[in-house]
Amino acid sequence: MLRCLHLSLLVLPLALLGCSKSAAIDTTTPVVQPEPEPMPEPAVEEEPEEAPVVAEPPRNLDIQRNVIRLKPGIRILFATDSDQLMPESFEILDEVASVMEQNQRIRIRVEGHTDDVGRDKDNLDLSTRRSASVRAYLIGKGVAEERLESHGCGEGTPIADNKTDDGRQQNRRVEFVILRRRRAIEPCQIYKPRERRGGEAAAAATP
Repeated sequence: MLRCLHLSLLVLPLALLGCSKSAAIDTTTPVVQPEPEPMPEPAVEEEPEEAPVVAEPPRNLDIQRNVIRLKPGIRILFATDSDQLMPESFEILDEVASVMEQNQRIRIRVEGHTDDVGRDKDNLDLSTRRSASVRAYLIGKGVAEERLESHGCGEGTPIADNKTDDGRQQNRRVEFVILRRRRAIEPCQIYKPRERRGGEAAAAATP
């Protein structure tokens, strides 16, 4: 009997000690680690609004603020009813590639245009393939793909009278629209005036 009582007296403090430790652990306030703050996105450097700058004025190009056009009488030539570039066009496109090499922040959309001879659908398809062919040539000259787009405009944006041979020749053209992040120019809109409320017509997109 005394032996059992002695063992009971030894076990009881140990049990109380275990309960005390458990209570201490259960009542401990958990430490919440703060979530890391998200990293800010890198700022995108905006390209300048001025016209591209080149070391020497190109022989075939008229460089403007929003578009690179060919000088009067200069044309990018293709095989008849084809998107195959003629060798006479290579020097012109090499100048375009040089402008982009000297102005690394600009991006360009190659726009193809046709006259109104033939079906609208066929002209749109031809202009689309020709603008893509020009883009492919520039990529082959080292211009990064992400800096170039291409778009076919068909016969929808003439710059001369399609009733004359000279006018149709002017309408068959390729243009290089400079893309801006802040002020986008929609495809095939470089010549179309923007209309404002109140009947006031704005000037055409400033070249």
